[in-house]
Amino acid sequence: MKEELQQYLYKAFGNYPPYATNNINLDYSIGGQVHIRFELGGELLKNGTRERVAQASQRAVTLFKEAFPEPENKIWVLIYEYSGILINETPNFLCQQFPAEVFAAFYNQVERVYECVGNVYELGKEHNEGNNCKIIIGKVKVKDIKYQHILEAIANSEMGFEPAIDSRVYFIDPKTDRIFRMYDDRGCFVESNSADKIRELYQRRNDWIIDYHRPEIDKYFQQFPC
Repeated sequence: MKEELQQYLYKAFGNYPPYATNNINLDYSIGGQVHIRFELGGELLKNGTRERVAQASQRAVTLFKEAFPEPENKIWVLIYEYSGILINETPNFLCQQFPAEVFAAFYNQVERVYECVGNVYELGKEHNEGNNCKIIIGKVKVKDIKYQHILEAIANSEMGFEPAIDSRVYFIDPKTDRIFRMYDDRGCFVESNSADKIRELYQRRNDWIIDYHRPEIDKYFQQFPC
């Protein structure tokens, strides 16, 4: 299962060091050539409040539904769980958001995941021996994922609320070549290998784009107009 996903990532999104190298064993290397970074919690809502978590969760769910509109589509789920968590993560919460029989068939192994040193990924070097990380990979229908719960738990991760998860979770649709990742209450990424494949989201949710990154993001869609 891991090999199948790895082959797809290389084929669909390529290998462009040092950023989107798309090697599952390289930290934060999964991504497309085109991305949109959306703001979820916003600047007006105070950190550590239920209101901020609610807005972040609601926006994330909306973007997820629009990124993956077909409930019968089978999408890849790629999860990274490091041994040293930063928060009081709710035990076994994440695995419970998938049907038990489906999750039981997921790839689930502790492996070495390597970091970027400068602008080069160097595997096995003395100064970069990597970290143990549980890599979980599965393919599941959109309708069978309790993604609302997952996204809310990610929004809770630094807010002190439960349930909370500190895992990094990628959702990847091989039919549309779209990648979705929410990093916390602040924001999420929607990525692809083509501006046209996520242009509708760019247009529909343009007012949610993070202003600081807007010049870079706008350039993708102005460079490749319809």
